[in-house]
Amino acid sequence: MSQFGMQMPGGRARRGSSLDVFTVLAFLAVVALAVACGVMWMAASKVGKNGNPFEMQEKGNITLPEKARV
Repeated sequence: MSQFGMQMPGGRARRGSSLDVFTVLAFLAVVALAVACGVMWMAASKVGKNGNPFEMQEKGNITLPEKARV
């Protein structure tokens, strides 16, 4: 009967579940999307009106900050 893997009290403990490759890839995708959102936030706040990434510039009156000359 041992070939059927009978469960005996006090037998070998089963291992807990572990992360599979798809869970790790999904986590990495979420991290990459969060980093991309942060990069776009910084870029939008540089060109947004008054430094606000959600404030739109007026049509025909677009102003961009000048780079500091070194």
